[in-house]
Amino acid sequence: MIYRDSSAPREDRIDDLMMRLTLDEKVMLLAGAGTMTTNAVPRLGIPEVRMADGPTGVRSPEGNPATVVPVGMALAATWNPEIARAVGGTVAEEARGYGVSVLLAPTINIVRTPRWGRNFETYSEDPLLTSRIAVGYIQGVQQEGIGASVKHFAANNQETHRFVTDSRVSERVLREIYLPAFESVVKEADPWSVMASYNKVNGTHASENRWLLTDLLKTEWN
Repeated sequence: MIYRDSSAPREDRIDDLMMRLTLDEKVMLLAGAGTMTTNAVPRLGIPEVRMADGPTGVRSPEGNPATVVPVGMALAATWNPEIARAVGGTVAEEARGYGVSVLLAPTINIVRTPRWGRNFETYSEDPLLTSRIAVGYIQGVQQEGIGASVKHFAANNQETHRFVTDSRVSERVLREIYLPAFESVVKEADPWSVMASYNKVNGTHASENRWLLTDLLKTEWN
């Protein structure tokens, strides 16, 4: 059978589907049908997942007009997680109208240099303030049934040569400055997904960094 009953435990539905997917279908799910859309598996009732950028409001997949909400740094300046929750809910409602299932937001990298080209869309230089605003925003998004993809995990702090730069950071500094906001949102807001950063972290690209993705995110933070 295919689990279609939403009351069935999520893990049971996933385990059932994993047994029924062919190897080719599993590989296909690892690649996108487009830059913002996953592949569907119609025979198992797995739909495509449409994603859109979202830190300052949903970016319509077709380029249609959308509401621009206050940028992340302005949102953090309120020091008010409830406002962040309300903004997240509003963005999620608009995302649903455009057929988007997952918002690629929020950006919660720590502001470490005034020259970083994405300072405006993240929250602050303070790990505690960033975590509180981020938890509120994600809860607001996901209470509307839209997934959040928190980014960029981790130590992403410059746009120039962002695909090849190497962030060399000690584990103590990572845990005290760069990672607390990610840990808070994973444990308190249960985001649907976490986006790996573009850069290397201590010599290994974040997208294949075993310490970040397996040891820390999956094992330690569950």
